[in-house]
Amino acid sequence: MGQKIYETPDDALCATDRFYESQEGFQYTEELVRNWLTRYVNLPETGRVLDLCCGDGIWAYGMKCLKPRLELFGIDVSSGGIDKARTLMAQSGDAGNFIVGDVEEKLPYPDAFFDLIFARGPGLYNQHEMDRPETVDVIEHWHTKLSTRGRFYSIFASTPLQMGTYTAMENVKLPYNRCPRKSNAVDFKGGKFHHTIQSFLAPFWRAESIDVVEYFFIKNNHVLVTKKRECE
Repeated sequence: MGQKIYETPDDALCATDRFYESQEGFQYTEELVRNWLTRYVNLPETGRVLDLCCGDGIWAYGMKCLKPRLELFGIDVSSGGIDKARTLMAQSGDAGNFIVGDVEEKLPYPDAFFDLIFARGPGLYNQHEMDRPETVDVIEHWHTKLSTRGRFYSIFASTPLQMGTYTAMENVKLPYNRCPRKSNAVDFKGGKFHHTIQSFLAPFWRAESIDVVEYFFIKNNHVLVTKKRECE
């Protein structure tokens, strides 16, 4: 039996708040998070890090545990996720840096503010056609928040046998993905699109202000490292 499908994005968002407020969530273990970050993310020793679409904050907390001198920030559309993230991050002193916000709108931070942005599965990435102009504009805007040494990590799960297809809405865990959403930048059919390498990298290749630093596919995850292009 599948999960409940929601009639409107607002309904799905309310259910997402409850998803995080409950003991359910995604239930990543601290050990898994630390091991994954140690192996695949080149964290700086100091500086500011943004966990984009941070959910319950477990990845931000893992980064803080590994590199205590980092200053962690987080933003997520779910107030339930942010409440949980603040509780978790209170142990490290960065709880006040976690806010509710829609990352598909303008990010409420100064330009060149972050030395690393960590984006594990933003909703924007769930859709098929990520390379239309409005979507690329959002991704380029995110990169304006990077310092000159800054790196942007985009991590997105795609099962190889399903690449090029959507997972049915009732089969995804996050309630917010069990309802279609449409805006200028997003044409999300609901569920989850399993990107090929080409479809995932397309908007970053197209973006005029972004350079690709590194890409690899590991354990069903696209891992893309990009940076803000330097002015010539």
